[in-house]
Amino acid sequence: MLSMSKLTTLLLLGFLCNSHGVRKDDPTRFAKDFEKFAELDLKVPPPSKDLTLFTGSSTIRRWTSLSNDFPSTALLNRGFGGSQLSQVHHHFDELFSRYKPTRIILYCGENDLWHGKSVEKTLEDFRTLVNRIRQILPKTGLVYLSCKPSPKRMAKWNTYQKLNSRIASICSKDPLLQFVDLSPLLLASDGKPAPGIWDQDDLHLNSTGYARLAKLLAPILEN
Repeated sequence: MLSMSKLTTLLLLGFLCNSHGVRKDDPTRFAKDFEKFAELDLKVPPPSKDLTLFTGSSTIRRWTSLSNDFPSTALLNRGFGGSQLSQVHHHFDELFSRYKPTRIILYCGENDLWHGKSVEKTLEDFRTLVNRIRQILPKTGLVYLSCKPSPKRMAKWNTYQKLNSRIASICSKDPLLQFVDLSPLLLASDGKPAPGIWDQDDLHLNSTGYARLAKLLAPILEN
């Protein structure tokens, strides 16, 4: 019979790994995604001036209407689904040093908390990323999109709100950082996820949800 300590260790390992045994926070997990990005850059060179770079997890990756939503903005979508802040930082050179964006739109942090990282650890990873952006791209602005209240992950909503509040506080003290709260956009008046804006998986936004998000961000991107 397994001891309690061994059982706890096995459960933790199972929690951190997906069905193929890959840790959710493995920094090399998205190597193939970035190989594909490099191939895309050869086929269609990204904008080299006044670029707005969208990156982060699947909320960004699945935003396929970006170019239509913001036709007057030079933008690039480099979201990689399931990513955590530490993985965005791991691919820093391939994202930020490579494209040298004028502005970054970031959605990341939700997966960190969902897969067991604490608010403090996620916040530490956010600070690490911001500090490195400051070093390499001192004039680049960053717009942080808050963790969203999806139907599938409402069990973590209180934790998401704690992270949102802490990041909002950091952003309020830095003119190059902007925090965008998505909850008024995605919650109904009763505090539950608004109906009609979610994909069938109850985790990601559908086209109606992205239309709301585009309307919210339009004034920011036009500024």
